[in-house]
Amino acid sequence: MGVSKQKQITYNTAGNIATLFCQWMIMMIIPMMTNFAEAGVFAIALSICSVMNIVATFNLNQYQISDQYTKYTENDFRAVRLITIALSFVLCLVAALFLSYDLKQSLVIVLYMVYRNLIHYTFLYTATLQIRERLDYVGKCMMLEGVVSFVSFTVSYYFTSDLVLSVAVMALLGGGMFLLAVAYGYRKVVGRGYPWQSADRKVTSSLLKIGTPLLISIAAPIAIMALPRLVLQAVDGDKIVGIFSTLATPTIVIPTLVIGIFAPFIVYFSNISRRGDMVLLRKQYLKMAVLTLLLGAAGYIVSVFAAGPLFEMIYGDDIAPYTQYFKFIIIAITFYSVGAWGITVLITKEQGKAAAVASAASLAAAVAIFLYAVPRYHMDGATYGLVAAFGIFGIIVSLFVLFIPLSRVATERNGI
Repeated sequence: MGVSKQKQITYNTAGNIATLFCQWMIMMIIPMMTNFAEAGVFAIALSICSVMNIVATFNLNQYQISDQYTKYTENDFRAVRLITIALSFVLCLVAALFLSYDLKQSLVIVLYMVYRNLIHYTFLYTATLQIRERLDYVGKCMMLEGVVSFVSFTVSYYFTSDLVLSVAVMALLGGGMFLLAVAYGYRKVVGRGYPWQSADRKVTSSLLKIGTPLLISIAAPIAIMALPRLVLQAVDGDKIVGIFSTLATPTIVIPTLVIGIFAPFIVYFSNISRRGDMVLLRKQYLKMAVLTLLLGAAGYIVSVFAAGPLFEMIYGDDIAPYTQYFKFIIIAITFYSVGAWGITVLITKEQGKAAAVASAASLAAAVAIFLYAVPRYHMDGATYGLVAAFGIFGIIVSLFVLFIPLSRVATERNGI
């Protein structure tokens, strides 16, 4: 039996904040224990894996929740997830070879992908729990995962200063614990284990076909996030990209709050789409977009007064010349949050192809911006380029949400 929306929002928001805050803390403590170059190695692993994360899910998490098992079964989604997880590992290795990373960097990338893929597989269970309105339990598990991952990494890194070993320990303990805890909750709520049956090739192909535009729709903004770091590393080296990542990482709290607050409404938006009520969908989306912008504005105001002293207190003089960029990164991430939620709404409208077009157009603009700006203006180019790129993303996606009509597939399910 489900619980209230308020309780789901509270625990889901707390869980998302906890797990991402703990990852941010890892990013923060690495230069404190060693140096910014080590932080740069970890930041590049996060950047590469942030793109591979989307390959590992094909962005079908939200579709699975929106579908509510009306067209596809849990086993169908599981079969596709195993394929996409395997693909993400292959692409990680290809990326490491293509970008000529050394053995240490390559191992950090692959092991961090192991950690993330344990979580991605667990999302199969969390989708069902969300459909059954039990995001409160998912949120509690995410809080536990964040703490276990942070503690296991920190203890290992403190005693060994070995980044590869510490990521492996985090993957085993943090990712493994999350899978076991959520699977236990799934069994209690659903009354059985996750189904395991032979996969139907036609169904698997159908889901992969649906997931391909969804993959593009979410991979593009993640790639936009990673691009300035990758170009900065090529132009200015590990230390500068480590500083940029240290500044950028705390801003993840904005999309984390947006995800936590809005996630329980995915089923709600899906039902609106099935009823064919485009007027209500527009109204509700605009409310959430405005709320996101207000949240970003609050973060910007706080950062104007607090960011410089706080970063300098933690990291000292090395970071002092760069703290001015933090408030602009907040603006960029706010625009990203508006667009990311808009992608989710397009998925509930069964407009995955439209989401892909909007994201691909934004990525094309971002590539041009970063390749021009970063080599010429360095940190200025990375920061202001991020604002421009995500501003374009948020605007294009929002226009698509508001003006592209509902898909025939979305309304046919209710016989409209």
